Amino acid sequence: MPELIFSRDHLPLGAQRRIERAADAGVLTRVRRGAYVETAQWDRLAPDARHRVLVHATAAMARHPFVAAYLSAGAMQHLPTIGDWPGRVHVVDVNQRGGRSSSGIVRHSTSVVPDCTEIDGIMVTSAARTVADIARSSTLDRAVVAADAALRRGMLSRDDLRHQIDLLGSGPGCRQAAFVCDFADAGSANGGESLARLLMRKLGFASPRLQTHFTDEHGSMFVDFFWPELGLVVEFDGFQKYSGPEYLRGRVPAEVVWEEKRREDRLRALGLRVLRIVWSDLTTPGALAHILATAGVPRRVRP
Repeated sequence: MPELIFSRDHLPLGAQRRIERAADAGVLTRVRRGAYVETAQWDRLAPDARHRVLVHATAAMARHPFVAAYLSAGAMQHLPTIGDWPGRVHVVDVNQRGGRSSSGIVRHSTSVVPDCTEIDGIMVTSAARTVADIARSSTLDRAVVAADAALRRGMLSRDDLRHQIDLLGSGPGCRQAAFVCDFADAGSANGGESLARLLMRKLGFASPRLQTHFTDEHGSMFVDFFWPELGLVVEFDGFQKYSGPEYLRGRVPAEVVWEEKRREDRLRALGLRVLRIVWSDLTTPGALAHILATAGVPRRVRP
C-alpha cells in the first residue's frame, strides 16, 4: 500500500500549503480531506486497492475506531465486485445509530453484533457477514460475484453464509440473500464466469456443469461451462486472461492466444463443440441468449 501523507502531520501553515500546491500540481492525489498519496503510486493501483487506501486513510483520521463492513470489508478481503467501488467507507454501527454519514463514512445500524477479524490493522466484518451484508443490500450481480469468490477461496462455507443470513433475520434483501446462498458456487473461477452463470439463470437456460475435467494424450483440461447432453463447452474469455500477469505467467499475449487455440482444438478432437463468450456478450441485451439458443441449450423446466 502506498504511504499516506496527512496534512495534520505538517502543522506549520507553510508546510500544509506546500501539500496543497503539490496536489494542485498533480504530484499528490487527494484520497480524502487531509489525506494524500503520491500520484505516481495512486495511478498504479487497481480500483479495489484504491478503496483499501481510502479505508486506511479514513480509519487513521476517524475520531473513534470502526468496523469496516459491506463493500468496504469486501475490498479489504480482496473480494471482487461488479461496477465501481464506493466513494465512502461503509462501517457497521452496533450502537444502532446508522443512517448518518460524516467525514466520508456511511454507517449501517445493526442489532446483531458482527463477527469481526483484523486485516492490515483494520477491523472488518468476517467474510461470511460481509457477503451476507452485500447479498442483502447490493445488486444481485455484486452479491453472486462476491459469494462465488468467497466460496472458491475457502473464506467461508455455505453453512457459514446461511448462518449469518439467518442471524440477520427478515427484512429488506432477505429473499435475495437466501437465493445467493443457494446459488453461489465455488466452481466459478472469476467474476466474469459468475456473472455469465447468473445471466444464464435469469434468461431461463438449463444450468451447465462448472469446471468439468477432460483428459487426452497431452494432459488435463478444465472447461468453464459444460452441457453433457449436448457435448457443448462454453468458455468465458475475459480481458485479464490476455493482460493480467497472474494469467500470463511470464508469457506474451500472443502465446496465450496460441495456447488457447491449441486447447480448443484438443477439446474438439474429443468430439466436443466449443463456443467462446466475452464481456460484451454479457452486457449486450440478447447476445448471450442468442448464442445459447442457437447452440441448442434448453430452457429450464420450472416446477
